[in-house]
Amino acid sequence: MTYKQLFYFTGQCLSLDDHPNFRTTIIEKIKAEDINWESFVQLCSDHLVIPAIYLKFKAHGILNVLPRELSQTLKEIYELNSERNAKILLQIDHIIAALLPEKIVPVFLKGTANLLDGLYSDLGERMMHDIDFLVTEKDYLRTAAIMVDMEYSHNPSIYIDNRSRMHYPILHKVGEIAPVEIHRMPVAINHSHQFKSEMVFRDKKEVPEKIGLYVPSDPHKLLHTFIHSQLADKGNAYKQTSFRDFYDLYRLSKRMDVSTLDGQTGYRKKSISWLVFGGKVFNLPGRFYTPETIGSRMFCCKYDLSLSFIKTHQLYVSLKKSLHLIRVGYIGGVLKALTHREERLYLFSRLKNSKWYKAHWLHYKEYIG
Repeated sequence: MTYKQLFYFTGQCLSLDDHPNFRTTIIEKIKAEDINWESFVQLCSDHLVIPAIYLKFKAHGILNVLPRELSQTLKEIYELNSERNAKILLQIDHIIAALLPEKIVPVFLKGTANLLDGLYSDLGERMMHDIDFLVTEKDYLRTAAIMVDMEYSHNPSIYIDNRSRMHYPILHKVGEIAPVEIHRMPVAINHSHQFKSEMVFRDKKEVPEKIGLYVPSDPHKLLHTFIHSQLADKGNAYKQTSFRDFYDLYRLSKRMDVSTLDGQTGYRKKSISWLVFGGKVFNLPGRFYTPETIGSRMFCCKYDLSLSFIKTHQLYVSLKKSLHLIRVGYIGGVLKALTHREERLYLFSRLKNSKWYKAHWLHYKEYIG
């Protein structure tokens, strides 16, 4: 299989519930040794969907046809993720217990919200990195102070700029499984006109049997996924989208009409392209949006090209991201430091911190990777 073929094969594996006959195709490919399992696992790992793949294979009786070592590997990763997510839910309980007595009502966002709201079929289905939650502007710094009292801490060299930051510096606590992001706005300031905090709080919903635990409405979960995936992470521009984001779209489509996204974003063409391509990924044409537009067909063609020449495309994206970081991050940061005292102090504190260089290098590799 080429990378492109493996990509679409993975999409159909994730949507086996809608393609039960595809099970026969998978088994035929397994028997014909037509699948490079190392490449398959690497792709699923890169896209953070191994637990979801495991559950699909288990539900459709494919695990016992796989090579024994592969089946065991998938199971172990799924079990580790289930254990981690259980600890994340316990960590959320601790956070809620500290905030509610102070009359602070957080709304949990992104993967955390989806997990709390039962969007997935299983506790271990979705891989998560951190805990994101939104609080009102007046509770923002007070919430951070409470978290510090709970022995959470952040890198002291990080400059806290309430004018432009959408969330407080990432907080860590020894003994807790996940880092925490306290948001004062759900998305970056350049996208906040499309998705405001007031919208989230107005339409929030309480998690059943969890008093004081709130998540965004399903339409807002969809909008947030689109903005995060296609605009903030530039999935539309770079033709690079995580299967994890596509899978969230797929799961949401089982609870709502996702085609309504085209009227919510302010980026109608981009949202339609994302929905149409999502339908192609899962071999569900028209499931997320119909009819196709000229722009969405062009987007799909360009995405196919990127998959056909994946190494060249990855090199192109890495170069483009590096140039953007140099222009906006480095040169822009120096220019800001020349005119703003706080930015200047922030810059000097980073340059004097020996640990910052290693952390920054790791972040850079993750950013362009």
